[in-house]
Amino acid sequence: MLNATLIKRIEITKELLILHIKPDEPLKPFLPGQYVALGLPGSAPRPDNFPEEKNPPKPDRLIKRAYSIGSSPENLDWLEFYIAVLPEGLLTSRLALLQEGDRLWMAKKITGTFVLTPVPDNHNLILVSTGTGIAPYISMLRTQSTWTAGRKITLLHGVRYSSDLAYRDELLKLARQRESFSYYPVISRKDPNWHGERGYVQKFFEEALIKPDPSCDHIFLCGNPAMIADMQKLLTPLGYKEHTRKEPGNLHVEKYW
Repeated sequence: MLNATLIKRIEITKELLILHIKPDEPLKPFLPGQYVALGLPGSAPRPDNFPEEKNPPKPDRLIKRAYSIGSSPENLDWLEFYIAVLPEGLLTSRLALLQEGDRLWMAKKITGTFVLTPVPDNHNLILVSTGTGIAPYISMLRTQSTWTAGRKITLLHGVRYSSDLAYRDELLKLARQRESFSYYPVISRKDPNWHGERGYVQKFFEEALIKPDPSCDHIFLCGNPAMIADMQKLLTPLGYKEHTRKEPGNLHVEKYW
């Protein structure tokens, strides 16, 4: 049943993990922004300090959840995931104890429509995220085909504390290297170590710090459902329409929460 191995574990905070997972079988090509399901059996251990489960799963039950991929499809040796550990989470409370070399389950099929394929090469990207919702954007930014000639890319990342900005160093370096890339981190809680923007990602649009043009800027939303709902209300009057397979649009939404 278990068909993959944890080859690297990075603890950002006690609640945030970056995991590199290598499946037993060769990975097939995928698109930046897609996701895959991971799993562990109900018998997998949980931290002793987590609350007891009211309805614990059967030991032989495979607990599955889908996670966006953070690594680039240019690397098919392993996949990266950015995961928030929830004490009440059926799977994440078990993933919390995984160590390098431990085994887990990974679905063979990578899927998802939160991708850049519908965006014309000459259009810009505004990538809005909260928490671990930044993962699909990391995959996009690490992939060369994303960086089309003349395209401007803006990434906004909202978190509670500065310690939650898992990819901050990588993104600051990218902003220094590429004039076409802008990175806007923002935190919502009191943090004496933080001297940047405070509040929520919505503020950049509410205060017109970012002025999107629906004729040439595609906006992607991934993260907290409240953020997504707020952003849709802000953007719809500006000429933004949610993209679907049947009805193409310039607003792309990933509702994975």
